[in-house]
Amino acid sequence: MAVLVLDFDGTMTDAEVEGRPFRDGYLEDLCALVGRPRGDAEIAAIAEAVEHELAEAPASHPFEWMGRAVAPATVDPYLRMVPIARRILDRFDAIPGAIDRGRLLGSVLYKYNYAKTLGKPAFRAGAGALLRGLAGTETFIVTNSDTEAVAGKLAILERTEPGVAWLMPRVRGMARKFDVDDAWAGAPAELALPGLTRPVLLRRHHYFDILASVLAASGASFADLVVVGDIFDLALPLALGARVALVASPRTPPYERAYVEAHPRARMIDDLADVARFAFGT
Repeated sequence: MAVLVLDFDGTMTDAEVEGRPFRDGYLEDLCALVGRPRGDAEIAAIAEAVEHELAEAPASHPFEWMGRAVAPATVDPYLRMVPIARRILDRFDAIPGAIDRGRLLGSVLYKYNYAKTLGKPAFRAGAGALLRGLAGTETFIVTNSDTEAVAGKLAILERTEPGVAWLMPRVRGMARKFDVDDAWAGAPAELALPGLTRPVLLRRHHYFDILASVLAASGASFADLVVVGDIFDLALPLALGARVALVASPRTPPYERAYVEAHPRARMIDDLADVARFAFGT
């Protein structure tokens, strides 16, 4: 029996729609930090310029976490806001220290503005039907987000799509999928993708531990695992023998799509109805 692990934000949700309050609130906070009025035209122009650069060359603009390039920055508004914020702070010579800036952007402003998205989640078409139809399978949600935040989104979805609440106790949050531990030898150090000059870093120890605990509880191995997400942190489970599916969006980097389409244990997902067929053959 396969064990299915689903990412949530951006995979079950429409990150572009859901992330608008996050983006708007984050830019308002940056305006305040650099002494510009709310809705300042120069701040807005910088944000638009950076987003254009990311879209034009996703391979050249990684999302950096703890000094490591760990994901493409273009894929959702949460990741895009980091290079946008850095450009704005640089422009106004604000908070130059790397440690203070990292804490501000990655913890304070991220958490404060992510909370603005929780009341009205925006789900991808077919998310409710998929999650309801997976009842009775070994399916879990593993997410970088807070466990209670994602369980709360499921509770909201339950109001309009009854039958998804069974997944609420199966959410494993704070997965820290972007944390890289070079000292851990449980996976190859990196993966090369054609079209991407930087390596994809694989030694994501904390993420591995969560996946391993899910498999242990199910009496399964990585050969039984199917992981579905919208960002290619899928590379770690793929390297360990799992099957993976990358849920497409208009911002999926072409080099990721090409690699997934060519891999015998990977699949592109353009319709969430295809997830169950890929994982369980149903």
